[in-house]
Amino acid sequence: MCGIVGIASKTPVPSREWLVAGRDAMVHRGPDDAGEYWSDDGRVGLGHRRLAIIDLSAAGHQPMTTPDGRLCITFNGEIYNYLELKQQLEASGHEFRSSSDTEVILAAYRQWSTDCLSRLHGMFAFAIYDKRVATVFLARDRAGEKPLFYRHAGGELRFASELKAFLADSGVPRKVNLAALDCYLAMGYVAGEHCILEGMQELPAAHALLFNTETGALRAWRYWELPDFTPDTASKSEEEFVDRLEALLAAAVRRQLVADVPVGLLLSGGVDSSLITALAVWGGSRPKTFTVGFREFPQFDEGRHACLIAEHFDTEHTVLDAGEVKPELLPKLARQFDEPIVDPSMIPTYLVSEQIGQHCKVALGGDGGDELFGGYHAASPPRHR
Repeated sequence: MCGIVGIASKTPVPSREWLVAGRDAMVHRGPDDAGEYWSDDGRVGLGHRRLAIIDLSAAGHQPMTTPDGRLCITFNGEIYNYLELKQQLEASGHEFRSSSDTEVILAAYRQWSTDCLSRLHGMFAFAIYDKRVATVFLARDRAGEKPLFYRHAGGELRFASELKAFLADSGVPRKVNLAALDCYLAMGYVAGEHCILEGMQELPAAHALLFNTETGALRAWRYWELPDFTPDTASKSEEEFVDRLEALLAAAVRRQLVADVPVGLLLSGGVDSSLITALAVWGGSRPKTFTVGFREFPQFDEGRHACLIAEHFDTEHTVLDAGEVKPELLPKLARQFDEPIVDPSMIPTYLVSEQIGQHCKVALGGDGGDELFGGYHAASPPRHR
């Protein structure tokens, strides 16, 4: 998880203090490094807070600029097929200075322009400034796993991973969006492109936008749709569909285990996390698995089920103690989520993440399985960002 922030304007930005203040309001997203970039004409500023996962060296520093100075990117997320893309791009003549997936996105954009989105498999929110055509290109991953808020007003575009970055500027209006509030009261969360703050929007999942610094024009579009699925039951058996699904899941787990830091698995003993554990083991690794116990609430303790799965697959298993759940936790969560949300699982999720963070920098879990397999409506809010 990293934090990105930026500003693009028709005219040179008179004050640059907000960019750094907004960036550092998200230090929790990226404690390893920080960076700042300004275009030569002063119209575009990009900021970044880094959590180093792939290429831990200084070569992975962001914002990252191409050697010729044409492109600059600030990126949050991970591209799981970056090694395959890198091979394709090298065959087309592209050269790389780092082993990071960030540089692969830059090369992909140079090769295919905005059509590069169709080739990126991963979770991401990024902004690319293209000096040659005076545009800032923003995009968000297909499932909307990584957040991206923006504000377009007065010939200026501001964007960030979290709303607190905008609020670092005292001049930004602080008015509740009544339509978004109504949505929250009705459904328990703010849906779609709406935002709890008036004048702000969230770029929807599988969407991109272009902002032109010469004209101030903004164009947004959907770059991917969930394909229609009509099973060819006449030519394929149920077993063939199951085998295909298993192959897809195995490939997804294998790719997400690629990192230059320790990776752990959140193991609850339920179907989703147990399946991920099984696929990781079958892929040839002996993963570190973690379960958090809640002494105060034994009815919610999943430790016994998780230990059975860990023993079966011979994982390196650790049982962590979440400790006492105190009321003081609620203000922390309110600040972290930015927008109101009705989701009691945020409490154990926070406690689990806090404990595992002491052992691993990356952790895979089973969240999202219900949504992907039709258990919930597609508009259900993402829990992790």
